[in-house]
Amino acid sequence: MQKIVFVYGKASQSIIEEVKQNSLSSSLKHLDYETFMHTKMEYDKVLVAGDIDEIKAIFSRAIVEGFEVALIPDASQVTLQDSFSLSKNLSENLKVALNSEAKPMDILYANEQVVLHTALAGDAPPLSYRISKYRNKSIKERLILLYQAYLKVKLMKHTKVKLQTNKSQTVETVATGVVVIEHYNKTCASKLINTTVSTNDSKLDALIISPNSIVEYLQLMAKAIFGRNKKSTIPNSIGYIKSKQLTLESKVPLPLMVDGKEAGTTPVEFMVKPKALKISLPDAFWKNAPQKINNKETVKTDKLVHSNENMNYLQKRLPFFTHAGEEQYRTLFATLRDEGRASSSFVMLMLLSTILVTVGLYLNSASVVIGAMLLAPLMQPIVAFSMGLLREDATLSLESLKSIGIGVLVTLLTSALIAWILPFEHMTQEMAGRIKPSILDMIVAIVSGVAAAYVKNNTKIAGTLAGVAIAVALVPPIATAGIGLGWGDFVMLYQAFLLFLTNLVGIIFAASVLFFMQGFSPMKRAKKGLFYTLVISLLITIPLFDSFVTMVQNAKIISSLENTTFRVESKEITLQNVSLTRDHKTEVIKCELLLNKTLSNQEIRKLKAKIEEKLGKKVKLEALMRMRF
Repeated sequence: MQKIVFVYGKASQSIIEEVKQNSLSSSLKHLDYETFMHTKMEYDKVLVAGDIDEIKAIFSRAIVEGFEVALIPDASQVTLQDSFSLSKNLSENLKVALNSEAKPMDILYANEQVVLHTALAGDAPPLSYRISKYRNKSIKERLILLYQAYLKVKLMKHTKVKLQTNKSQTVETVATGVVVIEHYNKTCASKLINTTVSTNDSKLDALIISPNSIVEYLQLMAKAIFGRNKKSTIPNSIGYIKSKQLTLESKVPLPLMVDGKEAGTTPVEFMVKPKALKISLPDAFWKNAPQKINNKETVKTDKLVHSNENMNYLQKRLPFFTHAGEEQYRTLFATLRDEGRASSSFVMLMLLSTILVTVGLYLNSASVVIGAMLLAPLMQPIVAFSMGLLREDATLSLESLKSIGIGVLVTLLTSALIAWILPFEHMTQEMAGRIKPSILDMIVAIVSGVAAAYVKNNTKIAGTLAGVAIAVALVPPIATAGIGLGWGDFVMLYQAFLLFLTNLVGIIFAASVLFFMQGFSPMKRAKKGLFYTLVISLLITIPLFDSFVTMVQNAKIISSLENTTFRVESKEITLQNVSLTRDHKTEVIKCELLLNKTLSNQEIRKLKAKIEEKLGKKVKLEALMRMRF
């Protein structure tokens, strides 16, 4: 028979009567914490109910003396319940404690102090928070928590830290804090690494939080507050180390919290003692124990800040948007300066793409037009101009603006020449689609500008710039304007060129904003360029908004007439395939009339009158009759 004793601390005396009345534990010997710690008698298993310090003291003794332990948390110790997969129900925990086989478990130490679930150096929200902290909160409560997180971020400070692993791998960076765990404990930290953190793998898991901006920090908090309890990935603002031992030093002493209690300051040494304690826990706790121990260390800190420039910057203050480093800035600027120049290859590609797109517009071929979009290099100087405007870099701005002007003139004059030479003056659908710009086209341009700037600063996805070029369609509207010039149709010229200006201004504004958010210019320098682009964008939207209102009105008219049946002189007439055009200021309703008897001129006039009565205004009617027998 095993010698089993139930040990309770001062804070757990409230559950003693319930334990004694339970049939599973009524026959057990019960000792208060002080008596047990001063008793030399040997036990095979100790059931522990107490505060964190009492539990850790008994664990330390168990590690030395070799007896088994089991945890009996009270209702208020939710963190312990989550960390060790224990139940809220006392009987269930007693059942596990008395009937489950005790298994050896790795123990994490921080400066030789036992860590039950979490060690935290500095400040690392939300990594140290329990997943269940936000589970039952309403959307309103979560939004309030996110706002509180924003207020708190102003107090967060980066400090320079040095971390050294068991195998002497060294990492120097800046961080607000470091979270260290040994097993999956249902915190946000363990959620991020739930595919790698394991029970009894002889290693600790450390996450280093180092947000580059307030926005990045809020994104991390939003993921914790609104995210679901499912597999996740490690964000760019967090580094990860998996090792048997880890030494942490910091330029400024960071407070050390072990299991929610103060435990000194850095420097601190974390280490794992493999299978140091035998403990009875539910099967759910052991499910991610590895089959085979891997001695390899994991160090994933390449996305953290390592340059002295950025480390010094972040130690002064946490910017609202990410601050671009000198190397990142130099690399992007070199690329943009090169792409902003009007080289001979740029002119040749513009000429070829113009010929291709103009022929595609005449052929009404979407595939040819798309091919021309991919060939045209006009997006590159526009993005370069956005940066020049943001940084008030006169050289980059003028050089790229010159390239844009050359590209526009080449396209406009070449397409006008082709239109003048070809003996056709028939507007195709591809042309018509580019002479009715609206506010929706500005939205497309803004999104495309954001995408173009983002791609430029991320070499891994540089290949997707072709998709941006297709989406925004810069050359086709200029070519359509050129065709209008060649035909002498100045309304067509104006409308098509307005679409190009919409795309141009939208891209410049959006790209400038994104470059600003990525930290390529301080607000003091950027505000003038951002103001100019915003004002021009708003001016461009005035005629676009008028076009958008017309589009909405036309859609309502078409919707009200499509498949509508009118009764004229006992004849039922259904309108189908309704479309709407304008003849000067009068709407022209084009449709097909589905009927079973031919209409007389008088009946057609009555039908027109009914349509005008329904719409509340005068219209012209162009109809094709279809007979149903």
